[in-house]
Amino acid sequence: MKNLNVTLKHIALLVIIVLCGENVFANVWRVNNRPDVDADFTSIMQAHQSSQVEEGDTLYVEASSGVHGNTVLSKQLVIIGPGYFLAENPETQADDNSVIISKLTFNDGSQGSIVKGCHIHSMEVNTSDIIIQGNLISNYESLHAITLGENISNIWIKKNYIRQMETYASSSAIRAVESNTNDVIIKNNYIYIGSTNIGRSSVNLGEGFNGVLENNTIYGRLNVNNAQFHNNIIRRGSFTTNNVSYTHNMSDDDQVGTSNGNQSNINMSEVFVGSEGNSSDGRWQLSSTSPAIGAGIGGVDLGMFGGESPYILSGMPNIPSVYQVEHSINYEDQTLEVEFSVKSNN
Repeated sequence: MKNLNVTLKHIALLVIIVLCGENVFANVWRVNNRPDVDADFTSIMQAHQSSQVEEGDTLYVEASSGVHGNTVLSKQLVIIGPGYFLAENPETQADDNSVIISKLTFNDGSQGSIVKGCHIHSMEVNTSDIIIQGNLISNYESLHAITLGENISNIWIKKNYIRQMETYASSSAIRAVESNTNDVIIKNNYIYIGSTNIGRSSVNLGEGFNGVLENNTIYGRLNVNNAQFHNNIIRRGSFTTNNVSYTHNMSDDDQVGTSNGNQSNINMSEVFVGSEGNSSDGRWQLSSTSPAIGAGIGGVDLGMFGGESPYILSGMPNIPSVYQVEHSINYEDQTLEVEFSVKSNN
């Protein structure tokens, strides 16, 4: 069976080539923490610290059942995982394991970095020019799921599934400190905190914040300063604002009023398709008779699946994915025939 083993190794390499073939960055490195896989690196931090990995390189982090520990970036990198909720949504990945990172921190030097398609327990952003896209940020360990530091700007938080499960007295799903957090775009996310009690917030953006919140689906108290707030759905929770322009939003109570295209006192059971037969993120798609359809600025849908760049199920990154592999063995001539099912995820 020697030839057969060699063939399997070549197939594994072919999968990586298919997955990374459309990537435009100069160097692509494989990261896999499974002990039986011959990848370039076994952890994100090992790749980050390597002199071979240059500024702007891409790390394709492959699925496993293990956890990448606390990861601190001071180098510009693109980190791409396979997505999340992979067993719940159809045609995602043949391997339904995710890439799990305990904590991801962006420090000075990592400006221009991108992370997508990963399951991250918590995140801290201490520098500018960062894109956080299509991740599951699900926190059971820290005070906040995402913490935005001071004196930073140009942060994009888009198409993520963000939930703060550990509800300490002052915990938040997204929190910005009080000083100089500018040009933050929060769009097409699901944002949730496990408690609506006083002191706990889905979104807590202090007086030093400046940015845009658009086309999000939100559960939990909101404290928002100096922002544009449009096309959002507040499933539940109070809405405290200061210097906020808000139009074309929807809420379950009277949080947003009824002027400027806002809708209040909406029965949320009539807005979404619901959990029956749907995935954890798919349940927040709008029902066919939803009052959120076409209710946004310019006639777009409200919530995470609306607007010009809607949420993507499972956070699938925009590279090809192999979602099914079928093989047969011919023992007579020691050959292996493999059929891949691939989709582009554009």
